[in-house]
Amino acid sequence: MRRDGHGCHVQGLMADKTVKLLPSASISEEIEGFIPVCVAIGAGGELCILLTKEIPALSGGMFPQAVTDNPITYRAAVIRDGTRTVTDLPKEKWNYHFFETIDDGKHLLLCGARSYNYGGGNVERNASVYTADGRPVRRFCLGDGIGHLSVTPDNHIWCGYFDEGIFGNYGWDDPLGKSGLVKWSPDGGMAWEYQGTSNRFIADCYAMTTVGNGAAFHYYTDFDVGFIQDGQTVYYSTDIDGASAMAATEDGSRVLFDKDHQFILAERKGRRYVRRGRIWFKKPNGKQLSPLLVATRGPQLLMLDGADLYLYDIGGHEHAL
Repeated sequence: MRRDGHGCHVQGLMADKTVKLLPSASISEEIEGFIPVCVAIGAGGELCILLTKEIPALSGGMFPQAVTDNPITYRAAVIRDGTRTVTDLPKEKWNYHFFETIDDGKHLLLCGARSYNYGGGNVERNASVYTADGRPVRRFCLGDGIGHLSVTPDNHIWCGYFDEGIFGNYGWDDPLGKSGLVKWSPDGGMAWEYQGTSNRFIADCYAMTTVGNGAAFHYYTDFDVGFIQDGQTVYYSTDIDGASAMAATEDGSRVLFDKDHQFILAERKGRRYVRRGRIWFKKPNGKQLSPLLVATRGPQLLMLDGADLYLYDIGGHEHAL
């Protein structure tokens, strides 16, 4: 291994790169007294942060609750063009895990990962839409076992499901997420469902990101990467297995995988992705960035470290130390 003079370690075609980032925003005021739940990049580029007063206990010490035993206060913050909107939602009974804007950025979509099916059409509607001042707009069910959620510019909702949402639990004999990947309409109607084959079956949607109104995903058991545009899916092989998040350029030429917060950049060569090396992020003080939460949208990666939010674009220009 040698150093190439630009802060990169080079071995064959692979290079590890160190990138210094400046915070894009801080939530030091909003986070006081709260616990971060999730971060997201909205369809309009806004930064969405969901915070809670407490994390609900696991049911039986193992499974997340869909509805909490005690009311919980959530705080939803949206940072857009240097301004921010903060909405407090007190006395909520839902265990929310996802938050983005919807309806062209006018409303707030909160969704829980879990939903019980009690039979006879009685299901828990785990997705809620609110106005910016906290008034309910509509509620619907996006199924159980949601691992990833992202709203598109045309206000549809992509959901990727983990194994319990695919094979069924919590009373779901015929799970809504059985295909592993679903695109929902703004009011919760199924707009598109992944059509896998025996050798392209999603047993667990490990990572997902929206690319325009389409999506890219990384799944078990093959750990290939699929790109969906206009209802058609194109697959590419990779030797990356088990990434929990991914960013992808619109043309699919580059993908950044997050595997246990080790960020691996890969480039497309023919019908497969080839590793180009790892990216290490540093804060302005020179310390390594240690993200608590990570989110992606297309080529952008969003990371929360302490109260600071950092953005990185794999298709743009970066500052390498």
